[in-house]
Amino acid sequence: MKATTHTEVYRRFDGELRERPLRSVTLAWSGIRVGFKKKLPMLLLFLIPGIFTIVTSFMVQLKFEAEAGTISGMAGMEPSAQTMAMGALLSSQIGQVESLIFDLITNMQFFVVLSMGWYGSGLIAEDRKLRANLLYFARPLSRYTYTAGKLMTVMFWGAWAVVAPVTIVCSVASLASPEWSFLTERWDTILKLELYAVLWVFFHGILVLAISSLTDRRNRALGGLFIFYFLTLAGSNAMAELMSGQGWRLLSIPNNFKRVFDSLLGQTSPGIGWNLESSLWVLGLLTLASAATLARQTRKLEVGS
Repeated sequence: MKATTHTEVYRRFDGELRERPLRSVTLAWSGIRVGFKKKLPMLLLFLIPGIFTIVTSFMVQLKFEAEAGTISGMAGMEPSAQTMAMGALLSSQIGQVESLIFDLITNMQFFVVLSMGWYGSGLIAEDRKLRANLLYFARPLSRYTYTAGKLMTVMFWGAWAVVAPVTIVCSVASLASPEWSFLTERWDTILKLELYAVLWVFFHGILVLAISSLTDRRNRALGGLFIFYFLTLAGSNAMAELMSGQGWRLLSIPNNFKRVFDSLLGQTSPGIGWNLESSLWVLGLLTLASAATLARQTRKLEVGS
C-alpha cells in the first residue's frame, strides 16, 4: 500500500506569528468570554444591581426637578436673597444626592460580593481541579502574569456591579442638575466615588482569588468567601453590642469601607467611631495576607507544572 499525503489538510503555513506582549490581557479576555456564555447567572446576578441603579437614577432626577420648581417660585425675591437661597438649596440637594449614592453602594454590597464570588471563585480552583496549570505554565507565562489575568477577570465583573452603577448615577446627576452644577461643583466628589468603587473592587478581587487558590472546588471557594465575609460582619457587630465597644467593628470589612467612604466625603455614619488610620491598617493587612496567600499558592501551581 502506497503512503499518500492529503495536501488539502496538511499545507504549509504562509502567515506570520504575532507577538502577544500582554498575555495577562489575553488570559483575562478568555475568562471574560467564558462568563458571557452563561446568560442565566448573568441575568440573575446583575438584575438587582440594575434595578437599584435605575431607581436611584430616577430619585436623583426627581430631586433636581423638585429643586427647579422651587427655584421658579423664588422669582419674586430680591436678587441677592434669591442667589443665597438658590445656593443653599443646591448645596442641600447635592448633599442628598451624595447620600443616595452612598445608599446605592451600601444596598448593593451583598450582590457585588455575590457576583464577584460567582465569577471569581472558580478561576484558580477549577484550574487546579482540571490541572490547567500544566498548560499555562508550560508556555512562557509567569505566575505574576497568570495572577494579573485572573485579577482583571474578576475585577471586570466587579466593575459592572459597582463602578458602572456609580458612573451611571453620577452622570444622571450631572445632566439633571441646573447648569451641570453637580459636575462643576462636585467633580472632586465624583472622582472620590469612582476611586472608592475601584478600591472596593480591587480589594475584593484579591480576596476572592486568594480563597479560590486554597481549594480545587468552586463551590467550596464560594462558600468560604461568604463564611469569611458575613461571619466577620455578624460577629463584629454582635461583639460590639455585647461588649459595648465600637472597636470590634473593625473586624468587619464593610464597616471599614464605610469608614473610608465617610473620610472621602467628609461625613459621619452611626456606629463608626474610630479613625481612618485604623481602617486603612485593617484593610491593608487583609490585602497583604490575601496577596501573600495568592502568591504562595500560584507558586505551587508553577512548580507543579
